[in-house]
Amino acid sequence: MSFYSVDSIYEEIVVINKSKFITTLIPIESQEDAQKNIEIINKKYSDATHNCYAYISNEIATEQRFSDDGEPQGTAGIPMLEVLKKRKMYMTLAVVTRYFGGIKLGAGGLVQAYSSCVANALNNASIVENVMSHLVEIKTNYSQYKKLEEIIKNQNGEIINIIFDEDVIISAIISLDDYKKAEENIIDFSLGQAKIEIKNTKYNKFRRGEK
Repeated sequence: MSFYSVDSIYEEIVVINKSKFITTLIPIESQEDAQKNIEIINKKYSDATHNCYAYISNEIATEQRFSDDGEPQGTAGIPMLEVLKKRKMYMTLAVVTRYFGGIKLGAGGLVQAYSSCVANALNNASIVENVMSHLVEIKTNYSQYKKLEEIIKNQNGEIINIIFDEDVIISAIISLDDYKKAEENIIDFSLGQAKIEIKNTKYNKFRRGEK
């Protein structure tokens, strides 16, 4: 249960047959967020020939939108969206801005240009994996916490925070697939002394998912 998204805004420029293509990838939280960012790009590149876009704005890929913005129907938005779907890039907006350079690319050339712009930008952008996981708090003592850190990391978990007080409290995210084994190892090592509490369960970003 996972998908990918861009970790931060990324922009890339290429020239294809004298036309300049600017690809902007933006992490988004909702359809409204996507539309706000599209408006920002439209204002930023208001003199461009086209500002085509595609996005998937929820975690289960049911909210999908695209626009050819004046390019021949089916030559820009849909090819861009297909790249996002193939890569499982959700909660992500892709905008490809074109400054026409005087040479027509034809329908096939446009499809290739817009899809390759998005694909190449994704290859170079910072990507994270969003995994359905538990956020847990583990209360332990000073003699055991280092080993518990190691157990969490060995089960592909990520340490979010550590509080050193009377006890040590470790906050970590652990995927649903890895949680049972991690819990067993923590209990076994600590002889049941470590206390584990699940704080929430949702999609969390794992930087180890960078592609």
